[in-house]
Amino acid sequence: MTALSATGLALLDDRVPDQGPLAARAEAVRTVLLAERTAKDLGHWAVMAAAFAPVSCVRVSWFEGSGADFVANARARADRGGTPSFHEIGAVAVVVNGRRALADASCTVHIRTTADGVGIDLVSRGRLCWRAEEVDGRWRIVSMDMIYIRDGLAPVEPGTAVPPLPVPEQARSSYGFLQRVMSAAGYPVSAGLPGVDRPDLVDALLAGHGGWLLDGDAR
Repeated sequence: MTALSATGLALLDDRVPDQGPLAARAEAVRTVLLAERTAKDLGHWAVMAAAFAPVSCVRVSWFEGSGADFVANARARADRGGTPSFHEIGAVAVVVNGRRALADASCTVHIRTTADGVGIDLVSRGRLCWRAEEVDGRWRIVSMDMIYIRDGLAPVEPGTAVPPLPVPEQARSSYGFLQRVMSAAGYPVSAGLPGVDRPDLVDALLAGHGGWLLDGDAR
């Protein structure tokens, strides 16, 4: 197991070049990633779409598919007014190898919705993990995954009881409330997403990222 897959994306395998000379490229990657998240929250769909590589994939709670389909589905969901959300993104760590880069950052997703007429706030905490690649001279997102840590529900009006929501058959402790809220909104959530309660899935995700990055000079 490499240092990348064992301890996270920000700690480099010794086969990855020194990052000092690549600072400008890392900043370009960081800019694209943050632009995509901001564009989603603000509904700037053309900007969001431009951030993804022609061949890309997204795997998050409510969606799994290509980057282009992710944008289209996010736009349709926003047009329906369903489960609006916004994202708090922490410091983005980036490592570059050739025309490939990995990045990760803490991410808190805030969703406001209702259950039986009661306003509720869902907060889901995790870590976003990206692959990015330089395509025609510009960095683009190749993949985006979330590692889930924990979540919780609270009433919008303090002191109000939160109505019970159906518990999924395969409830996950790292994103169980997210499963309930999204399923109730018509977006069933897979029970097989990487999270702290499934370290095997986290290890597999990070090992895949590490192997992909180290092949960067071959492209």
